[in-house]
Amino acid sequence: MRRPMTSSLWLVCAGALLAGSGAARAAPPPEAAATGAEIARLSAEVDRLEGARAVRKLQRAFGYYIDRGLWDEAADLFADDGSVEIGMDGVYVGKARIREYLQRLGGGQPGLVYGQLNEHLQLQPEVDVASDGLSAKGRWRDLAMLGHFQKDAAWGDGIYENSYVKDGGVWKIKTLHLYINFVAPYEKGWARLGPAPADWRTDVAKAFPPDRPPTEAYRPFPEVQVPPFHYRNPVTGQPAPPKAPVPADPRLAAYAHRVELLEDKDQVENLQAAYGYYFDKSLWRDVADLFAQTGTFEYGQRGVYVGKAHIQKALLLFGKEGPEPGKLNNYMQLQGVIHVAPDGRTAKARWRGMVQLGRAGQNGRWGEGTYENEYVKEGGVWKISRLHFYVTGFTDYDAGWTKSAIPMQGPSAVLPPDRPPTEVYRAFPGVYIPPFDYPHPVTGQPLDIPEPADTVLGRK
Repeated sequence: MRRPMTSSLWLVCAGALLAGSGAARAAPPPEAAATGAEIARLSAEVDRLEGARAVRKLQRAFGYYIDRGLWDEAADLFADDGSVEIGMDGVYVGKARIREYLQRLGGGQPGLVYGQLNEHLQLQPEVDVASDGLSAKGRWRDLAMLGHFQKDAAWGDGIYENSYVKDGGVWKIKTLHLYINFVAPYEKGWARLGPAPADWRTDVAKAFPPDRPPTEAYRPFPEVQVPPFHYRNPVTGQPAPPKAPVPADPRLAAYAHRVELLEDKDQVENLQAAYGYYFDKSLWRDVADLFAQTGTFEYGQRGVYVGKAHIQKALLLFGKEGPEPGKLNNYMQLQGVIHVAPDGRTAKARWRGMVQLGRAGQNGRWGEGTYENEYVKEGGVWKISRLHFYVTGFTDYDAGWTKSAIPMQGPSAVLPPDRPPTEVYRAFPGVYIPPFDYPHPVTGQPLDIPEPADTVLGRK
């Protein structure tokens, strides 16, 4: 059975065809040599882009295996010298040790038992592949739903800062490091957690010592922790990569353009992920720096703020700059549908926003909504040109969405917006469908969805 060609292999074969098939050729003409060099560049770029997708698939597979107690399969995702570090349990090295540690955390038995829930959602990837295409780093959010039927239930929240390696042509996890933010009983939620004990290692780590001590010392919520970022701010922290010259051969130019559009999509996803991670920790300067100079920010019914300077001031309406002890402010960026314009200069994307809010000792809050955002590439760097968060609803944690709905806030009297809300609507229990920026993926037709008359109050 013949194996299908990969994109990289296709490009290499295309180079052979373009260079000609004469067996007795002494030396290729300059045009052929230039074409071969361009094919090699495109092949390397495709490998790097495919690497980012392989890393996302790898980490998501880890989550699915952990969900169902497939400890062997989870351990096999690691390099032979790979490691796992969770919370303050220390570092476990090698597949055998990783497997044993994960199984003990999952209850000690192969697989899950009847009534056990062990969901670990792998969300909000920010993946960066090294220029040589042989290693990568990724930041992820872990949202855990844990417990046993009719016995106990808990939420878990944390941030991964992982590294990956391409070993023998296969991507594997090199280091998995989960910074635990909290594990909270479902009944009381995250806001009523008391301080963690001085030694907050799991019982598993105490009975099954690690190979190395923890690489960092920190304490979970309600204390402040900011897991270190493996990347700089996507807008301000790094210069735009040099733009490759457009190939003279029109066939190669078409493929070079396709490669660039694929890279654009990854950069937009990383940009939105960075927005969520900065928002979590109230890093308002970093959030504002993700916007274009004339970018706009619109949250619910607060109105539209225009320009980076005014956006940064508007963000202070959500709280002071920087993380605060006892304050939870999780803003998850999920389920992106991204469309880059054919010219590679602008993009649009729809995202789901899930929000966990609360202060220690008080009641927590849920929130949910939809982003309809626009992006622009300036000087080779992608920036947010329009961020619009449509609030589906906020609710008291204890009462839940069936008993409590928190009204949206209107425009601020302290810092009035530059423009009123572009659309006036009611949040839950009202029903409102934010407009879609893209047509139906199968039919290609625009979505013309009627909206309830008592929900939409008007468009501006």
